[in-house]
This record gives sequence, C-alpha cells and structure tokens, in this order.
Amino acid sequence: MKNSNVEEGLRVNRRRFTLAALAGSAAFASSLMGETSSAHASPKPVSSVLDWNLDSKTIIDLSHVQEHEMPVDPALTLPTMSFFAHIGQGEGAYWNLENITYTPHTGTHMDAPFHVNSGWGSIETLNPALLFGPATVLSITVPKGMYAISLADIKAWEEKNGQIPLGDAVLVHTGHDRYWPDKKTYIDDGYPIFSKDAAEYIASRKARYVGMETISPDGPNTDAHQIFMGNNVLVVENLANIGEIGKKRCLTIGTFPNIKGATGVYVRLLAVVDK
Repeated sequence: MKNSNVEEGLRVNRRRFTLAALAGSAAFASSLMGETSSAHASPKPVSSVLDWNLDSKTIIDLSHVQEHEMPVDPALTLPTMSFFAHIGQGEGAYWNLENITYTPHTGTHMDAPFHVNSGWGSIETLNPALLFGPATVLSITVPKGMYAISLADIKAWEEKNGQIPLGDAVLVHTGHDRYWPDKKTYIDDGYPIFSKDAAEYIASRKARYVGMETISPDGPNTDAHQIFMGNNVLVVENLANIGEIGKKRCLTIGTFPNIKGATGVYVRLLAVVDK
C-alpha cells in the first residue's frame, strides 16, 4: 500500500474542505457548467445554481431507488419501512411517520475504508465533497458473468480516448445495471470486477472514487477494495444509468449522511452533462 494511514489521509479539515476539495476540478467544472463571474452581474434565474445555468445541462440520476425488494448479497439484510403514525388515524394524528432500517451495503451506496480494514476511517471521517467534481466514464465491453477488468482493458480504452486524468472519479460502464433488479442475473450469474493490476492503475491516477454498476469491484476477496481504499480511492457500488451520460467525461454531484462509525452509507449521485 502506498498509504497505510488512510483515515488521516481522508479526514476532513471542516473549516477548509470546500476549497481544498474543489480546487483541483474548478477549471473543468467552470467550463463544463458555463460558469461566469461579474461584480455587477444580473440576478440569476431560478434554474441556475451557484452561477451554473442548468437550462443547457442534462441531469442524470446514477442511483437506484432504494426499496425492500433489491438484489443484495445473501449475507445482508434488506431495508424495511414501517409506519407508526398515519394522518387521521387516532387523536392528534396530523403526520405520517415511519421507521426505516437498512444495511448500508445494499442499493446505491459508498463504502468507508473501515468496511475492509478495522484501522481505517469510518463514514464521518470522509470529505463530504468527494463525490463532487469531474469524472471519466470508462466504458469496457465485458462478457456476461464474472469477469475481471484488466489493465489491458483500461489501456485499450485509453488508446482510443486518452489517459484518465489525474484526480478524476472513474465511472465504470459495462452495462451490467441492465440486469437490476433480478438477483440471478445481477449477482448469482457473476458480474464485472477489477483485477489487482487494473485497481493499482486506477489508484495511480489518484481517482477520487470508483463507481461500479455492480455490488462490488471484488469477487470473494477484498483485493480491489484494499488497493483502492489503501490509496484514498473511495468505492461507490450499484450505480445506474452511466450509459446515459454519452460522453467521456462529466461532472458528478452527490453527498451522503454523516453517520459516526458507519462502514458504508447510501448516496444519491448525479451526473451533469451538456445537452
């Protein structure tokens, strides 16, 4: 591992994280989003956010709907939702209220380094802006079933599309999300994972995170997880609709609940592209 002190490497200075997280991607984000600045600029329309005019952008939801009937590893508990109050049912019942339970490694979620190493950081130690910034869409054609994406696969893609920029997130598009929500074809029949040399290469590009259309970048072991998170590369799993991005790069926006001690957490991840 290049960096054994992962928790310290990922820990946030809460007073400075925004500028630190966005500095490396500011130029790309500004050009992608058409950002302008002026001391005497006119008020922005409702459709703009942080000086980004969204009228010329397409927002793509990369997250599955979280629900009870989802394909999950058999070791995991499916999420549940039960209502303990309903409007109009009982005196003073003015609200619908529910309890929700979930295992965070189901549905679209992000792993904390603590998930694979008890000495590494849990969710609350992570930079809350890490899902915000430029991303490369790494499209790899794979056979159906279990397949380890190799370094040769990535190099072949780079030959046609250019090298993955340093610091980009990497969204891995294989089309495997088309099998969701059928557990047999999505999980039981196998799915794309990362070989060790491919994971090491992505880590060498200093990716902020790797986004997978599968339940894991690993099969029965944790080799890819160890390589990624041992080098400050977070892992987001069970993504959807990466194929709808239609470009080599995009901007991603997302964040996650700040849960102390958690090994993972649900995320809502969006891609922003020019129309």
